[in-house]
Amino acid sequence: MKILLVDDDPIVILLQKKLMEKAGIGPEVSSFNNGEDLLGFLADNAKQEEDYLMFLDINMPGLSGWDVLDTLEAMKFNQTLDVIIITSSIEPADKRKAKSYKRIVDFWVKPFSIQDFIQLKEKFKL
Repeated sequence: MKILLVDDDPIVILLQKKLMEKAGIGPEVSSFNNGEDLLGFLADNAKQEEDYLMFLDINMPGLSGWDVLDTLEAMKFNQTLDVIIITSSIEPADKRKAKSYKRIVDFWVKPFSIQDFIQLKEKFKL
């Protein structure tokens, strides 16, 4: 399974990578600072036989996380791609909206911990 990190904050990406490393997750991790770069990567590099797990920030300049998810649906992206929302938003509306996307498997509010990644490793057999 290939892991994709999408967040406009490089510190958050660095923290995610460090916590994943400590939890024993990796090495197939690619990171992107915006939704546009992620979508370009998937359009050019996605393989039908590969599964993806994406950590997606919803509040980013340019394309928001919601825009990325809507674009993936419009692209008819058929590969297995599970999404965990990573956000600082505590708005109940965001959590409700996340439930309307079939790709979203979890919703994490920053900050997160090593325990979150350990549980994730067990859940997805990473």
